[in-house]
Amino acid sequence: MSTPESIKPHSNDYKNNAWKDYTYEELAQWVSLLTKRASHRDNEEKKKKDLYDAKNYLEMMNEKFKEDTLNL
Repeated sequence: MSTPESIKPHSNDYKNNAWKDYTYEELAQWVSLLTKRASHRDNEEKKKKDLYDAKNYLEMMNEKFKEDTLNL
Protein backbone atom coordinates (compact mmCIF):
# COMPACT_ATOMS: atom_id res chain seq x y z
CA MET A 1 0.00 0.00 0.00
CA SER A 2 1.59 3.24 -1.07
CA THR A 3 1.34 6.40 0.98
CA PRO A 4 -1.00 9.00 -0.57
CA GLU A 5 0.89 12.03 -1.86
CA SER A 6 -1.36 14.39 0.12
CA ILE A 7 -0.17 13.02 3.47
CA LYS A 8 3.54 12.76 2.69
CA PRO A 9 4.25 16.33 3.89
CA HIS A 10 3.04 15.20 7.34
CA SER A 11 5.14 12.05 7.51
CA ASN A 12 7.67 13.56 9.91
CA ASP A 13 4.89 14.02 12.49
CA TYR A 14 3.95 10.32 12.66
CA LYS A 15 5.51 6.88 12.83
CA ASN A 16 6.26 5.40 9.42
CA ASN A 17 3.09 4.01 7.80
CA ALA A 18 1.01 4.57 10.96
CA TRP A 19 -1.92 5.60 8.77
CA LYS A 20 -2.24 1.99 7.56
CA ASP A 21 -3.44 0.90 11.02
CA TYR A 22 -6.75 2.75 10.64
CA THR A 23 -9.83 0.74 9.73
CA TYR A 24 -12.32 1.87 7.10
CA GLU A 25 -14.70 2.78 9.92
CA GLU A 26 -12.11 4.93 11.69
CA LEU A 27 -11.12 6.72 8.50
CA ALA A 28 -14.77 7.36 7.66
CA GLN A 29 -15.37 8.75 11.14
CA TRP A 30 -12.49 11.21 10.72
CA VAL A 31 -13.88 12.35 7.37
CA SER A 32 -17.39 12.71 8.75
CA LEU A 33 -16.45 14.52 11.95
CA LEU A 34 -13.95 16.91 10.38
CA THR A 35 -16.41 17.79 7.62
CA LYS A 36 -19.14 18.39 10.18
CA ARG A 37 -16.84 20.51 12.33
CA ALA A 38 -15.89 22.56 9.28
CA SER A 39 -19.56 23.32 8.71
CA HIS A 40 -19.75 24.78 12.24
CA ARG A 41 -16.73 27.03 11.87
CA ASP A 42 -16.87 30.80 11.52
CA ASN A 43 -13.13 31.06 11.05
CA GLU A 44 -12.39 30.42 7.36
CA GLU A 45 -8.79 29.30 7.96
CA LYS A 46 -9.85 26.70 10.52
CA LYS A 47 -12.65 25.57 8.20
CA LYS A 48 -10.16 25.09 5.36
CA LYS A 49 -7.82 23.16 7.68
CA ASP A 50 -10.62 20.82 8.77
CA LEU A 51 -11.57 20.15 5.15
CA TYR A 52 -7.93 19.66 4.20
CA ASP A 53 -7.54 17.11 6.98
CA ALA A 54 -10.80 15.38 6.04
CA LYS A 55 -9.58 15.09 2.45
CA ASN A 56 -6.35 13.48 3.65
CA TYR A 57 -8.28 10.84 5.60
CA LEU A 58 -10.42 10.24 2.53
CA GLU A 59 -7.24 9.74 0.50
CA MET A 60 -6.03 7.21 3.06
CA MET A 61 -9.31 5.32 2.76
CA ASN A 62 -9.09 5.40 -1.03
CA GLU A 63 -5.56 4.00 -0.98
CA LYS A 64 -6.61 1.27 1.43
CA PHE A 65 -9.52 0.40 -0.89
CA LYS A 66 -7.26 0.25 -3.95
CA GLU A 67 -4.88 -2.08 -2.17
CA ASP A 68 -7.63 -4.31 -0.79
CA THR A 69 -9.33 -4.70 -4.17
CA LEU A 70 -6.06 -5.75 -5.78
CA ASN A 71 -6.05 -8.75 -3.45
CA LEU A 72 -9.49 -10.05 -4.45
